[in-house]
Amino acid sequence: MSTIHQNMTHDSGIPLGGLGTGSIEIRPDGYFHEWQIFNLGTDRGDWAWQPESCCMEAPAMPPGALSFFLWVKPEGGPVLVRRLGLRADQHNLYSRAWAKSVSSITFDGRFPVATLEYHDDDLPVAVSATAFSPFAPHDARASGTPGFHLVFRVRNRTERPVETCLLATLTNPVARGLKSRGLVNTVSRDGRTAFLLSRTGRAAERLPTVGSLALSVTGGEPSWVLGDYGLYFTGLHWHSDAYGVPHECLLDDFRDAGRLPSLPGGRSPAGMLRLTDRQIAALSKREKQALAKKARRYACFDSVWRRVESVDPALLKTGRGLADFLRDVRKHLDHFEGDARGGEAWGDMALASTRTLAASEQADTRFALGWHFPNHYSSLGGRLGHMYERWFTDAEDVCRFLTANYETQRRATCGFADALYDTTLPSEMADAWSGQLSTLVKCSWWTRAGDFGIWEGLGCCGFHTTDITYQGSFNILALFPELQKGQMEMGARFQREDGRVHHFFTPDFSRVDDGFDRVDMNQQFVLLVCRDYLWTGDRQYVRRLWPNICRAMDNTAQLDRDGDGLPDHDTKRNTYDVWDFRGTPAYIADLWLAALQAAARLADDLGETKRAAAWRRTLRKGAAAFEKKLWNGAYYSLWVDGAERDECCMTDQLSGEWFAQLIGLGPALPVARIRAALGAVMKHNYSDEGGLQNANYPPGSVLRLATHRNLQQVAPWTGIEYAIGSMMIDFGMAAEGARIVKNVHQRYMRAGRFWNHVECGSHYYRAMSSWAVLLAATGFKLDIPNDRLAICPPTLAPRTRAPWVSPTGYGSFDQTDEVFILECESGTIAFRELRVRPGIRKPVVRVNSRKVAAGSGQEDGATVIRFHRKRTLRRHDRLVVEDGSGKVEGRS
Repeated sequence: MSTIHQNMTHDSGIPLGGLGTGSIEIRPDGYFHEWQIFNLGTDRGDWAWQPESCCMEAPAMPPGALSFFLWVKPEGGPVLVRRLGLRADQHNLYSRAWAKSVSSITFDGRFPVATLEYHDDDLPVAVSATAFSPFAPHDARASGTPGFHLVFRVRNRTERPVETCLLATLTNPVARGLKSRGLVNTVSRDGRTAFLLSRTGRAAERLPTVGSLALSVTGGEPSWVLGDYGLYFTGLHWHSDAYGVPHECLLDDFRDAGRLPSLPGGRSPAGMLRLTDRQIAALSKREKQALAKKARRYACFDSVWRRVESVDPALLKTGRGLADFLRDVRKHLDHFEGDARGGEAWGDMALASTRTLAASEQADTRFALGWHFPNHYSSLGGRLGHMYERWFTDAEDVCRFLTANYETQRRATCGFADALYDTTLPSEMADAWSGQLSTLVKCSWWTRAGDFGIWEGLGCCGFHTTDITYQGSFNILALFPELQKGQMEMGARFQREDGRVHHFFTPDFSRVDDGFDRVDMNQQFVLLVCRDYLWTGDRQYVRRLWPNICRAMDNTAQLDRDGDGLPDHDTKRNTYDVWDFRGTPAYIADLWLAALQAAARLADDLGETKRAAAWRRTLRKGAAAFEKKLWNGAYYSLWVDGAERDECCMTDQLSGEWFAQLIGLGPALPVARIRAALGAVMKHNYSDEGGLQNANYPPGSVLRLATHRNLQQVAPWTGIEYAIGSMMIDFGMAAEGARIVKNVHQRYMRAGRFWNHVECGSHYYRAMSSWAVLLAATGFKLDIPNDRLAICPPTLAPRTRAPWVSPTGYGSFDQTDEVFILECESGTIAFRELRVRPGIRKPVVRVNSRKVAAGSGQEDGATVIRFHRKRTLRRHDRLVVEDGSGKVEGRS
C-alpha cells in the first residue's frame, strides 16, 4: 500500500486587495478563497454587513472560482495540461484524467506578497508565480486599490523549443441575485495587454453585487472566452438527440488548441432561440445558417459545431443538419438557464496567453484582477460606498491602473516585503510583525466619505475598538499615519459628555455601542494620542483632541475616592469583558499612571503648565500608592479592595508600563519591580505547551470564583502575548520575549492558520500588536517634536540588522558595538539627536561618505549623538557611525 505523509491543511493565506476594498485570499493550495469583495458576508464572518432590505447570500465563489492552468507542448512531444493548484475536489478523473494537478507547491507568504513554486518533474518547464496587491508604505491611495497582480514565470528546462499557454478561468459574480443580470462582457487591447470586463446595465439596483469585474493579461498572445456557461467551464454530459452523449468542456478545447477561440459573444444568448421544433423546421436554410452563425459566437456551441464538422462536415451543410444543431442549442440553452438558480447562468470568462519559449528561455506572463462593487450599504440602510470609487470608474479602470503602474507597484510592494525580512533577528519575529499586517487588508473599511476603521475581529463586534486599537495600531500609524489619526478623531466625536471614551463603532461609522462602562479606554485614548503625536509631531492634531483628553483624564480621576491617586471604584468593566475586577486593579491603575505621564507630556508641549503640574503631582502620589497597595512581594496583585485581595498573577498587569516604555516616555514604576513582575508572569503564566495565558494563580494562592478558570483568564491571546513579549525585550529580558514570540509562531503554524489569529472572531485586530516586537527588538523610539530618534536594540546578538519604519519613511539599520549604519529605502527620516548602542564611545559620523560634525555623550546606557542641525535622510541615503577612526568597508 502507499504511505502518505499528511501535513496540516493551512486555512489561511495572503489576502489580496487594498485597504478597505475587501479581499481575496490566496492560500498554499494555490487557490483563491474567501471572496470578500461583494459587500456581503461569507462563510468566515462578515466583512460587510448587508442592509435588511437586501437579504441575499454572497455569490458562490468556491476555491475553483478563479483557476489557472498550464498547457505545454515540447517540440516533438505530447501535450501536457496541469492545474496550478492542489485540491482533490477540482479533479474529474472520469473524463479528464489528463487535467492533473502539479505534484506539489512551495508557498512563501511574506505579506503583502505570496510566492508559489509549482513542482512537477514530468513538465519540461519550471513554473512559479508571485501574487500581490499594491501595498506602498505612506501611500494609502495606491494601497487602496481593489485588485491584485498574479505574475507567472515559465522557464524552459530543455534544449528544444516549448509551446506554452497559461489559462485563467473565472466564475462571474457580477449582479448575482438578479433574475436578469443584464451582463455585458467586452474585450479590449492596449499594446501587449488584453482586458476582459464584465459589467451590468442594472446600475440602478442597490444590490451589493452590482458593479464590475475585470481580468487582464500582459505578455504573449492573448485569447479569450468573453462569456459562457459555468457548466461548459467545469464539463457536462452533452445529452444530444442528434450527436449522442459526449462530454463538452472548455478544457477539452483548450487541450486541443493550446489557446481559446476569442469569439465575439459578449451578451447572454438566453433569448436567442425562442422557437419550437416546428418553427425551426419551417425556417429557410439561409435563416438557419444565420441562427447557427449567431450561436457560434459562443464557445460552448461553437465547440459542438466543430466536433460535428470534424466527423461529418457535410451534415451541417444540409437544412436538416442545421435544424438538428439549432434544436440542440435551444435544448441546452433551456438546460443552462434552468440551472441559473435565481439568475442568469451565463457570463463566466476565461483569458489565456500563448507563447513559444526557446531553449532555456524564460518569460513572465502577468494577470491582474480588478473589482468595482460600489453598493456598500450600512445595515441601517444608508449608502457607505468605498473610497476606491473616487479613483476608479469601473473594474477595467482598476486593471488598467494595475498594468500601467506594474513596475512601480512591484518595486514598492516587494521591496517593502523584503525589507521586513531583512534582519538578523529570529525569523519568528519577522514572521510576527509581517504576518499580522494582513489584518490591515482583511478587516478594514474605508468609505467614500473617507472614514476608516478596522474590524475588531472579522465581522465581529465593531470597528476601531478603542481598547484594541491601543494594542493593534502601531503598524497603521507607522505605515499610513493619516488613517490612524483619522480613526482617533472619528472616535473622539463620540466621546460622552462626562468624558467616557467610545468602545467601538457599530454597525457603521455613524454610531457607537453602549460600552462606555469600560474603564481602561479613557487612559488608552490619551496614550494613543500621545504616541501619535510623538511619532508625527502633529501639534494641531493634539490641539483638536485636547478637550477630549482633558475630559477623559478628569473622568478617570473621579474613580479615586480615597485620594491616593489611583482608581478604586467602578473598575469592574474593561477589555477583559467577561472577567470583572474590583477595587484597585493593577491593570487599570497602571494604565492610569501611564496616561498621567502622557497627558503631562502633551500639556507641556501645548503650554498647559497648570494641567501638566497637576497631573505630575497625581502621578507621584499614584505611583507610591501603587507600590504600597498592589506589590505582594513577587508581582502586583490582580486587585486590592480594602482588606481583600486577589493574588492571581495577571500577564497584562503592567500594560501602561509596556506602552509608556515602548513610545519613549519611560516607566513610572521602579524598573527592578517591573522586571520582577515580568519574571513572575513568565514563571506562572507561560508554558511551552500552552503559550502565555492571560493569568494564573501561583501554587498555594487563594482562588476566587470570578477569576479561577475564567474564560479569559485561561486563554492565551496573541495580542497580549506579543505585547508582553515585546515588553520583556524592552526591559532587558530578550530571551524570554523571543521565546514567547516563537511559541505563538509554532502554535499557529501547527494549527494551519498562520495569518489568521483568533480572539473574539477571526483575523483579530489586537494581534497586530506584533509590530511592538519590531519596536522593542530594535529599540526604535521616535520623538519628532524634539527631533529625537533612538535605535538601541537590546543584546539579542552581537550584531543586529533589522528594518525600521516611521510615519515618513522606512529603511534598515545594521548595528554592532562598534559600528552603526542607518539606511533610508523610501521616504525620509529626520532627527537632530540620535541614540545608539553604548559601545560607540567616540563616534565619527558620515552621511553618504561625507563626514558630518556632531557632539556626543553617554546617557541612560546609550551613546547620544547630537548634530549641529537637523539631519534628513532621503531615499538611498546612508549614515554611518563608527567608533574612532575605523573604516567601514560595507555591509555583509
